[in-house]
Amino acid sequence: MAFKRPTLAELIERIDADQLSRLSPDQAALSSRLTRLMANGNAGLVHGLYGYLQWLERQLFPETCDDENLVLHSAGVPRRQPGVSSGRVAMSGAEGALVNAGTRLQKDGQEYEIEESAVISGGAATVEVIAVAAGVAGDQPAGTELRLVSPVPGVASVGVVDGDGLSGGANLETFESWRDRIIQRRARVPRGGAEGDWVDWALEVPGVTRAWEEPLGMGLGTIVVRIMADDASDGPLPSNQLLEAVFEHIEARRNVQANVFVVAPATEEFTPELWVDPDTAENRAAVEASLRDLVEREGRPGGELLISRIRYAIGSVGGLSDYALESPTQNVTYSPGTLPVWGGVVWPTQ
Repeated sequence: MAFKRPTLAELIERIDADQLSRLSPDQAALSSRLTRLMANGNAGLVHGLYGYLQWLERQLFPETCDDENLVLHSAGVPRRQPGVSSGRVAMSGAEGALVNAGTRLQKDGQEYEIEESAVISGGAATVEVIAVAAGVAGDQPAGTELRLVSPVPGVASVGVVDGDGLSGGANLETFESWRDRIIQRRARVPRGGAEGDWVDWALEVPGVTRAWEEPLGMGLGTIVVRIMADDASDGPLPSNQLLEAVFEHIEARRNVQANVFVVAPATEEFTPELWVDPDTAENRAAVEASLRDLVEREGRPGGELLISRIRYAIGSVGGLSDYALESPTQNVTYSPGTLPVWGGVVWPTQ
């Protein structure tokens, strides 16, 4: 039989009854008020100890432990660290002007440091830059203007991010994601290249949020790993830089001979058509959030979205009295290598 933690009221009654039982009838009649006061104080202390023991029990398991104690269960599953944005910036200026390594540029409080010195030739020079602070906020699209933090003689104060943009930034892994990976690792021991290992290795790389593996995906002796970068500023599809980082990480970890291909999945937008009652902005937003979560959680390359799960995602939204799903009307199946991505709801026109 499971242990039931006594409530504070139950502890007060127990302690008070125990104290009174140790007094004679005459003493009990005179001391009942005093024993009640003593019982209240002792019960509060004991109740706190019960609570602490209950908290300690939760810390024994990664499923229930506090976020700060996840590290105690993370052997072999390090938390994904933040990634740093990098790329190239075109500078201009006077012929022969020197742009030293360590020179900083900035945009909206985000600073970037030039990695190698360059000399202006023909009025321009391209420099490699890296963000000073890690995080997805360091990513910048092509054409973004970065300004020198301090003037450089002979060099224009503004540089322009080249066509590839600045990418590679990633935030520190959330506790929820880290917890899921720890639980998955405890359920399946890695075996140096067996099923599931490739996904685990890909998810260790900063910026990767989802991954799938396909043995023999390119023929005999091959393994195809598909990844997504949902949190990236230019996501959800991964950048070439991230694809290369995952490939290099897997190459360093694997101990089986196989040709590894790290690619982005083909995508197909999932755009359901439906109406809800009452048709309010709040209900529409809640339905869209629920369906988007479904697509991101259960979508996989070459898989299918079950109509029952789609209907459940809509019907579970609080505040709806009715709804009608016009499309799809059956399970949605995707071709091999194709992943469903959220495309928004098509709402009825007024």
